[in-house]
Amino acid sequence: MKRTSRWRLARAGIVAALALVAGVLVPAASTLSPAAAATDGQMVYPASGNIQSKVGDGCRGNYRAHEGIDITGAGGAPILAAYDGVIKVRTSNSGYGYYTDIEHPGGYTTRYGHMASPGYYPPGTRVTRGQEIGIVGKTGATSAYHLHFEVRLNGAVYTAINGGFTCLSNVTRGTLMPLVIPGLGTGPRASIASADYNGDGRADLLVVAGNADLQLRTGLGGGSFHAPSTPFVAFADYRRHITHTEFTGDGRADLLVARGDGVLELFPGTGTGGFQAGRTVGNGWYDMLHITSGADYTGDGKQDVVAVSSTGVMTIYRGNGAGGFATPYVLLGGGWEGFRSLVGGDFDNDGRGDLIGIDDTGTLYFYPGVANGFGARRSIGDGWLEFTAVTGGVDYTSDDRADLLGRTPSGELYVYPGLGNGTFNTRVLVGADWAAHLAIE
Repeated sequence: MKRTSRWRLARAGIVAALALVAGVLVPAASTLSPAAAATDGQMVYPASGNIQSKVGDGCRGNYRAHEGIDITGAGGAPILAAYDGVIKVRTSNSGYGYYTDIEHPGGYTTRYGHMASPGYYPPGTRVTRGQEIGIVGKTGATSAYHLHFEVRLNGAVYTAINGGFTCLSNVTRGTLMPLVIPGLGTGPRASIASADYNGDGRADLLVVAGNADLQLRTGLGGGSFHAPSTPFVAFADYRRHITHTEFTGDGRADLLVARGDGVLELFPGTGTGGFQAGRTVGNGWYDMLHITSGADYTGDGKQDVVAVSSTGVMTIYRGNGAGGFATPYVLLGGGWEGFRSLVGGDFDNDGRGDLIGIDDTGTLYFYPGVANGFGARRSIGDGWLEFTAVTGGVDYTSDDRADLLGRTPSGELYVYPGLGNGTFNTRVLVGADWAAHLAIE
């Protein structure tokens, strides 16, 4: 999030005394019913049938240039989500036919191809292991009914999935694969869902225009954005700390913002580029130095809010997955007042929320998420004093990794593509006309 001084608008006339929410110190549609949140790193077989092909293996003692598993099946038979996750893509092409992609913890994505019809759920929908997401078909480049099941890790084909299948054997949908997948973890990643406001599977941007209007710039998926629309007029006259999040558990991006009287407002996203009416979820938030969200920081599969008080004390406010907070909160202690920016997100693709911080010397730090807190920081760059706005923690470049955006005083906006390990690639210019925005989120 942005530094306090950059969020104060001249028209903001109410400054409430800080009143931290009381906290408690704790350690640093299917034939099967959807399962409880998976925690064991084991996928289930997504369909019933015979294994006719694996990754690079034609199952007849022959090599085949193939990136997934082919499971024969009767047309119209159910297809299940192999693991908890968030629907990332629901579309079709000439190769896969109708297909659905699900984003999972740890940088994993599964693809379900040759469906008979579009998958049941739009991008942004949260699904659980064993939940029906579509039916077997033969659309695309095939003439036989079957499911093409694919697993990728950080965009690359995950060949180790072959260990969960035996050529020419039969499998039963909903039963566990005999394979534990490293880093699959608990709870779906939300590198897209927490900033996808129009439901197209791409991360978007919220900006405050010079007249205090809140504008939405929907993402194009390659680190660029459409022209703005205006969900709210004069929105930031007396609001600050605009924060993207998926706070209601419906797979749609929401908006959190601190009002001038200290109220923390939640505006649930509609999934079509708009917002429902705002409602109060807390008090005493206006004078926070930083507020960020967009990830699960406690390991319970629900997005949380990380806030730093005016005295530099950091607290994780646990989300309840239904648009409110759960207690106890996690008090992490002081020493955070020296940061110009804090940006939350899963930057190392392990399913836990991390922090990127810029201190007053311009050093960029990565704080890896651990259970109910953050691990030892690593310096990952310097020279970041030049930026007048920094945000990110979501995937702007469509490579399943969380990125950063930074704006210079002259109005140049750069994307720093994430590498999925808490570091970033060489920056790429998004545009040079961003100087007039009072805030970028």
